[in-house]
Amino acid sequence: MLRSGLLATAALLVSCALSNVSAQTAEPAKTQPDVPAQYAATAIGQSGPAAGKSFDLTIYVEQLTSDGDTEELVSTLRHKGQAGLLSAFEDIKDKGRLSPTGSVGIGMRFIRIHPTKDGGQHIVLVTNRPISFGELFNGARSQDYPFGIVVMDVGKDGKGTGTFSPASKVRFNKKGDLEIESYSQKPLRLANVYRQK
Repeated sequence: MLRSGLLATAALLVSCALSNVSAQTAEPAKTQPDVPAQYAATAIGQSGPAAGKSFDLTIYVEQLTSDGDTEELVSTLRHKGQAGLLSAFEDIKDKGRLSPTGSVGIGMRFIRIHPTKDGGQHIVLVTNRPISFGELFNGARSQDYPFGIVVMDVGKDGKGTGTFSPASKVRFNKKGDLEIESYSQKPLRLANVYRQK
């Protein structure tokens, strides 16, 4: 169970994607994800200063994180905590990119695509977000939320929905469940998600 105060939507989706990774990789692949791929979406704020505001973005998927690398990262988080995972991410090359319209955007270090029973795809992208000088100088609480997480569910028609949490904290609790906490009350909602190519 997720504790109160944790980001409900993104936590549940990412938890399903990552905490069950061993079970997923043990199963024979139903279909091979078609990459590289490019998706478009509209990000919509749901709370705080971003509430009601929106912007378009493009998600590029160039490569996928291997089963072995995924298990190693999960093990790192389990045994060395978030700081260990953050350190590991610094040595990983970008496997894709998330780019708001008119911006270079940010590289995504971890990308997994899991086929769904209805022929669609469950897509998880994670990166270590850059911490600004202002955050460091002011000792902002946001420093404790160093990961950006994108989760998308895309149907076999190439259309779907998703969430984007720009600043997140990740950990395993004492029961061994993965918990994701967002710096904001709710993640950005991704609407009009569709595969461009």
